[in-house]
Amino acid sequence: MGRALDRLRAANGSPAWRDAVVESSAAFSRGVAGLLDTLLLETLQAANVPDESLLKARRYARVKVAEMQLYAADRVAAGRAARQLYAALRAEIDEARAGYTREFLTSARGMPDYLHEELVRALAQNDATLLGPDYPGPLSL
Repeated sequence: MGRALDRLRAANGSPAWRDAVVESSAAFSRGVAGLLDTLLLETLQAANVPDESLLKARRYARVKVAEMQLYAADRVAAGRAARQLYAALRAEIDEARAGYTREFLTSARGMPDYLHEELVRALAQNDATLLGPDYPGPLSL
C-alpha cells in the first residue's frame, strides 16, 4: 500500500494520475479486504463458527463489485450521477446476484446478503438510493 501511495503522490497533476488512482485504489482495496477477512475469520473462530462459507461469500461480493468498478467505470459514474446504478449495470448486477444465489444462498440457510451490502457500500457509496427505484433489493431465500 505504501508503493501505491507513493505513486499517487508522484503522479499528482500529471496525465498518469488517473491510472495511478485506479491502480492505487485496487491496492488499497486488497489491503483493506485482507484486514477485513482476518477480522471476520477471528470473529468466526471466537464464536466457534467453523464454516468459512461466510468468508467466501464476502470475498465473492467484493470481487464482483470491484470488477464492476474497474471494467465499467464510465457506466458506474453515469449511474451514480443519474441515481440509477442498477439500470446502468443491470446485466452485471443480475449476473452477480444469480451467481451469489447459486453459490451461497441455496446451500446455506441464514447467509447474509453480502453482495447487496457491497453494492451499497462500494458501488453506491453508502447511499442505497443511488441504486435506483428498479433495484430489486437484498436477496433472500
